[in-house]
Amino acid sequence: MVTRGVVSGLRTLSSLSTVEGPSSSGRAARALEMYMRGVKEHDKMMGRERENFERGKRHLANMMGMNAATMSQTDIDSAIAYLFPSGLSDKKALPIVASPDQVLPRLHSLSFDREGKPEGARFYTLKPAFYQLLSDVAIRSEKVERYGGERERNGMNRKEMSLFPTGGSVWLNEEKMAKKLGEKISTHMYTQLMMALEHLVSLPGSITQSDFIMQWRETIAAGSGNKLFGPPIPSVVIDAATNRRTVTAKADVKATYAQVTVSDAGKGEFIVDGMPLYTFQSLQARETLLCPLIVTDLLGSLSITATTTGEGGETAVPRAVRHGLSLSIAALYPEKKEALTLSGLLTRDPRKRERSKVNQPGARSKWIW
Repeated sequence: MVTRGVVSGLRTLSSLSTVEGPSSSGRAARALEMYMRGVKEHDKMMGRERENFERGKRHLANMMGMNAATMSQTDIDSAIAYLFPSGLSDKKALPIVASPDQVLPRLHSLSFDREGKPEGARFYTLKPAFYQLLSDVAIRSEKVERYGGERERNGMNRKEMSLFPTGGSVWLNEEKMAKKLGEKISTHMYTQLMMALEHLVSLPGSITQSDFIMQWRETIAAGSGNKLFGPPIPSVVIDAATNRRTVTAKADVKATYAQVTVSDAGKGEFIVDGMPLYTFQSLQARETLLCPLIVTDLLGSLSITATTTGEGGETAVPRAVRHGLSLSIAALYPEKKEALTLSGLLTRDPRKRERSKVNQPGARSKWIW
């Protein structure tokens, strides 16, 4: 009800801003009064929710034997995960205890002049924060281009200018971006914003805008829940020729070593040692190779090239390539990492072929005397 009243007040205000006549100021005043009433009701509701959060936080601290005054959000998440263990891969299905400021949508406070008109032309776009961000990205892109032009006139080659390092961080997804902006954005709007940000990052000298870019990126977590047994998750690089994100991962199974290169926005190519996937006659080998793509629902959307060295084998080669492919997918799409972890695809297989024993037909078999 609070949100409906606020939205109706804003729509009334925007519709009355163009009305002329002696009664227009009175209507604008009524719209402002309705908006202010909605803001007060929203503040009261947030106050009640904050009080409930603090009460629940104290109860949780008593249950876990902790001090509520020094209990951080990380401690709360750990306690909830301990009390309610779950193997669900979708984070939306897991229970949470968080501050209402992090969960509930924010209500932007608007500023108006004496006549009741909003101070800012982007108010009439209905998405002022989103379009303000697009304008900021365009302005900063022009600054980087001017910076590159000045350095080029001073004798510096554009290729020698530093780019923003994208390794170890990813863009905020659509949900987190909308939450940070405080506005609901569509998939088309998010794609438009990503194209503008990617253009900014690709410009020579974009490292000068590192602080601004990192506001819309998040680092790949390296906490205890992300520790892997085996090779670490590799870094993502931008291919200069195709301008596509590319990852190269190394993995090994027994005496077989694989190097897997994966690029996003592909057409489903899968090449292993120069041969396409259909050349593998074993159904088990093909299922092993495609397993990470099926688990992450990325079948047919990546370009994969793998080379193997070592003894090889009907099962060792697919398993080594599968591990390298899983690491690459986790680097390109961090949100898919949990599904890969629960499937066991990010865990290295440390087993080696056991040597044969003297005077025995095999490693474990014995002669029948």
